[in-house]
Amino acid sequence: MIKNILHTIFTKFSSAALGFLTIILISQILGAEAKGEQAIMVYNINLMLMFFTLIGNSTLIYLVPRKDFNSLIIPSLIWILFSATFAAIIFIFVLKSGVFYSIICVIIAILAALSEINQFILLGKQKITQANTLKFLYPLISFSFILVLWLFDRFTKVEDFILAMFIAYFISLIYGLFALKDEYKNIKLLSKKELTSSFKNLFSLGVTKQIGYIAQSMNYRLCFYILGFYCGETLVGIYSNAVSLSEAVMLFGSSLALVQYSSLSNNNNDKTSKQFSWKMSKINGVFTAFALLVLCLLPQNVYSFIFGEGFEEISSAIRILSIGILPLSIASNFTQYFYAKGNFKISTVASLIGLVVTIIAGLILIPKYQLQGAALTATLSYFTTFAIEFYFFVLKK
Repeated sequence: MIKNILHTIFTKFSSAALGFLTIILISQILGAEAKGEQAIMVYNINLMLMFFTLIGNSTLIYLVPRKDFNSLIIPSLIWILFSATFAAIIFIFVLKSGVFYSIICVIIAILAALSEINQFILLGKQKITQANTLKFLYPLISFSFILVLWLFDRFTKVEDFILAMFIAYFISLIYGLFALKDEYKNIKLLSKKELTSSFKNLFSLGVTKQIGYIAQSMNYRLCFYILGFYCGETLVGIYSNAVSLSEAVMLFGSSLALVQYSSLSNNNNDKTSKQFSWKMSKINGVFTAFALLVLCLLPQNVYSFIFGEGFEEISSAIRILSIGILPLSIASNFTQYFYAKGNFKISTVASLIGLVVTIIAGLILIPKYQLQGAALTATLSYFTTFAIEFYFFVLKK
């Protein structure tokens, strides 16, 4: 257990460091406006990824010890093919704008979805090291590619970052297939009855969980769109960096939560599971609070030095965001406890209510207070999500 936690923490912090360096390169070279464009583009791909994994998501971690490989992977692959085809049709025949760019984003989302499914299956098998390696490949390869372009003065536009994403996810997919080669070698087609039963099982769990994940993701990122609509992409670029830095301090907690989920999915004792989750939440809270304090004490000129001219306002946004990041990070341990029990409804409801708060507060606060309004909106949403999960984990008997 300790070895898995340490390996996961190391992997996540290394990934975050590479992601942070990527953010610096994009900000320094392309500026705040292009950084805002890149942030929205990445989130668009992530939105597709969430729909592509509507049934092949982290519920696989819970299901792998309980179901055979074929009944999990085949429905997941069919759903990716169906949803990707639907997305491509929408881009080509309905939106009719930026078709080539849109199709490339669909392809990247497919590669990301396949890689993510392999990672979840590895976690379900408690192959933590291999799952971490798979996850680490994306930031390592994408940053390395961008760095090489920059060294040769070829990193000049957002499209270069899109190419880096494509290459990184493709290599990640290859590694995932290799790590699960024994399972894929023995893959067999399911009968109509088996396929229908598997779809129902994955859909009943996966959709409930994924709706919550989509809602929580929109709690993180919906402010990008509202801020972009009212204030322009320059402020989106500044805010996206503030969000990335603030959320980076949750890496320790998410590392604990990931190993916690994998471990509890194989533990049927509710009392010990709850005690373990409570202990993880306390450790998570102490570390996150300390990291946020350090981040809040950094002066404005540090951010302008790191990201370039125009990013000074990051500091004010981070101080507001940190108020909500702390309870949100702690809530991640409650979430994994619910997931390990096969209960995906509580976190989904919490995220959906948080999303309502994001929409209402965002439309009121962002037009008036701009960057600070976006940060305050996120903080209110994070607190709402935490309060609901805290109630069901600690107070609800």
